[in-house]
Amino acid sequence: MTAPPPLEVASYATPASEGPRGGPTSPRKKAEPLSDVRPLSQFLQKRPLLFEAVPPVRRATPRTVEGLLSKIVPSLRRLHRLSAINVPEVLDENHMGQPFYRNLDPRHFGHLLREQVARDVVVNKVVVHASSRGAFVRWARDTIIRQHFHNVVLVGGASSLRKYPGPGVVEAAGMISHIYRSMAVHEGLVGSIAIPSRPHEAERLFTKTLSGVRFATTQILFDTDSLKGLLTEYDRLCREFEVDPLTVVISLAPVSDIHDLEFVRWLGAEVPDVVEESLFSKDPEAAKEHSIEIAVKVWKDTAQFARKRGIRVPLGLNVEQVSQHNLDAAIEMAEQLARELD
Repeated sequence: MTAPPPLEVASYATPASEGPRGGPTSPRKKAEPLSDVRPLSQFLQKRPLLFEAVPPVRRATPRTVEGLLSKIVPSLRRLHRLSAINVPEVLDENHMGQPFYRNLDPRHFGHLLREQVARDVVVNKVVVHASSRGAFVRWARDTIIRQHFHNVVLVGGASSLRKYPGPGVVEAAGMISHIYRSMAVHEGLVGSIAIPSRPHEAERLFTKTLSGVRFATTQILFDTDSLKGLLTEYDRLCREFEVDPLTVVISLAPVSDIHDLEFVRWLGAEVPDVVEESLFSKDPEAAKEHSIEIAVKVWKDTAQFARKRGIRVPLGLNVEQVSQHNLDAAIEMAEQLARELD
């Protein structure tokens, strides 16, 4: 996989990644959960709103990390509708399928955000890049039991043709679910990634549901065509087999310039030509505002479609920061979408 032109951040963990080890400072030996933090599980059926915050680069100095926190923490505190903070794992995957971790371990950044924002945290893990199945089990136990992160989004590989050393998403979800049961972690949630345009995605989502996955965040979306098809077929499967559906969390992101657009495409987002034209053809300086309008339209169209069709699949939203310079735009998008959710 070839990296895109350099931005403030490296590539995300799109369907594939494990997680960097360490950072400028190491997490506490034992992270105690905050008693006043409501778990994401309480919001799962109530249109949850997640904010996806990009960790700083792996070699960032403590001063740099503090500077980033001084910007993002007050903004997230203002988001009263915020259900949880979603922290991606950021890496590059080379032509051999090997990962290169550019940014902080999501758990390290998650500790800092959970303490200062007092919101539940979701950590992402590209499971296929674990060095072995045993290594993944050790990571899972450390994450859930010692560090008290009870929400984990499991991500697969960038290529379905490549053989990775770690487990697949379904296998990893079964192991996480087993840890939840054995340790009586009743509020624990397994998440995954949904790619609405991928063939047979409804069947994949249904299989993940049976393995214990409780929610799935989509790739960044700019229209609703593929999502509507996914929701329709997935709802049908859940009804046919009398299975409670997971929550589909729709990912949206602001686009401030052409570099943002190229980056989200590199991450796997499909941007229809008509959307690109609406973003940049008239007033390039207003791209951010147009992208927020598109995000609101995606949510409204999806929610209205689900209501009219009687689709029982719970829905939520995940606003992605994408890059450090888009923090203010992402917060503005989250604020507007929060009003729509209410």
